[in-house]
Amino acid sequence: MTDEIRDVIPQARALVQTQQADIALSLLEPLVDANSENVPFLSVYAEALMEADRLENAYEVLQRACELDPDALEGSDKFLYLGQIIGGQDGIIFLDKGLNRLASENETANGNDPLIIRKMNQAIFHKIEIWMTDLCMEPEAETQCDSLITYALQLDGSNGEAHSLLASIRISQQRPEEAKQALEQAWHLFELRKNHLQSLANNNNTSVNDNANDAFDSSLEYIELLQPLTTLTQYAIELELYDTAITIISTAQDIDENVLTLYYLEALAHLLAAKKAAAAAVPSTKDYRDITIDQLKASTDPLIIGSLQDIRSSLTQAYRIINSSNEEGELDPEVVDQVDQWLQQLGGPIMSELMPPRDKDDYEGWEEEIVSDDDNS
Repeated sequence: MTDEIRDVIPQARALVQTQQADIALSLLEPLVDANSENVPFLSVYAEALMEADRLENAYEVLQRACELDPDALEGSDKFLYLGQIIGGQDGIIFLDKGLNRLASENETANGNDPLIIRKMNQAIFHKIEIWMTDLCMEPEAETQCDSLITYALQLDGSNGEAHSLLASIRISQQRPEEAKQALEQAWHLFELRKNHLQSLANNNNTSVNDNANDAFDSSLEYIELLQPLTTLTQYAIELELYDTAITIISTAQDIDENVLTLYYLEALAHLLAAKKAAAAAVPSTKDYRDITIDQLKASTDPLIIGSLQDIRSSLTQAYRIINSSNEEGELDPEVVDQVDQWLQQLGGPIMSELMPPRDKDDYEGWEEEIVSDDDNS
């Protein structure tokens, strides 16, 4: 391996990790022909292609890298990525190849290497996803999911994503009470993790001996909490844990306040909670989810009136994001349509919440700006 390639590989990987795949590809693609049998080069090249959504190209590169390194001696990631792309039984085979290599490395590290354990759990999660989707009709699907999630929790019982996935498995098995327990534990662990990462960020901001790499890793991990928290919110809504869902969403919004899905889910959780409260006040055999917004608007219950205001406030923020988006196809059209429909039923967005905050000084002299009708007569 030339010195140039030794320098380019870590540079390209860093660019991929910071969502700059196009720049990484501009570094790598001129070197492809000369490194067609260089496994580390092909691996990072495939990562850049995946990040750029060029999955067909990434598939070809990953396949070649795996052929050149069938025992994963030069890294397991290519097998994990390829298994994830392929799915099905073949995907399981590739994931197992990478997972077995990681397990061997973890044993060499006396079973306590956090990075290896994290990669192992991600591979296990991908296997579970395949068993719950592509292979869900196979007779062994349920037992495979149970044994895999047990393995993941044995590797790291403090992994919030593992408990979240356990909740998903229990939901699919129609075991709601166990699902709720797993969800509450997942939320507890995610909250602890978020608070820990915030503490690290604060320490890095005040320390004169900052470790730039640690700060970057912590920041990246903090941002990466967004997706699992969103998924956990969806499970909470499915389990009718609406207050928990709203609390989780609030935490996710701390990470990024410009995600349409979060405000849609927040509005949905408030809406379903209001419907449930309305149904409790007037017992009926009708499913509370069938109660309409117009019926809620007719209520005089302060709790329901407050919930409608919360729904409208969440939808107003969704409206802000929709109307500030510059990229066509960036937003889920079904979510956009639902937000528009709900807003029409509730009287539109709250315009005062869309106004930019004004500095106190902006109001000085406002009395002089007002001219009465008498002054103009």
